[in-house]
Amino acid sequence: MRRVSWLVVLVAAACGGEPATDLERSCRGRAVTNCLPYELAEIVEASATPSDIRVGDAAAELTVRLAFDRCPDLDANHEVTMQLRDGEQLQDLATLNDDGLDGDTMAGDGLIEKTIGNPFIGPMIPAGRTVQLRFQTRVRPVCDGSECIGGTCRSEAFEIDYRLGSRFTPL
Repeated sequence: MRRVSWLVVLVAAACGGEPATDLERSCRGRAVTNCLPYELAEIVEASATPSDIRVGDAAAELTVRLAFDRCPDLDANHEVTMQLRDGEQLQDLATLNDDGLDGDTMAGDGLIEKTIGNPFIGPMIPAGRTVQLRFQTRVRPVCDGSECIGGTCRSEAFEIDYRLGSRFTPL
């Protein structure tokens, strides 16, 4: 999918045209809303398996796969926040990093595929129904002394439906 995006950028650049999207503008070195040049990313795919993990089962694991288009000239890695949305309520679940560590294959490649412990722990997590898993990318701010630069750029939220299992009750 990234090749198609870059093809559009290359054609626009060759023709002298204005980039059509915020991602294209960012990748051409322009600041876009709340983003420094090159920071913006766009999630194009997300999945979480298996479905029906039992809420509160500490032994269960979830495999999350995320793909996003990003600017190749960015010299930092994105992190992706994963939240559970149930109606209007949002709950933070995990932060996944495209840093080449902890099961991530390659830093900065726009692909995260990690197996994490069950993020559906706690009494506030609804059981036995469909919720949305919400993902957003961002680049951490660069802090030097008393000043921080960046860190405000977030992608559009990307949501997938996810069916939660019943509540786990230990024997």
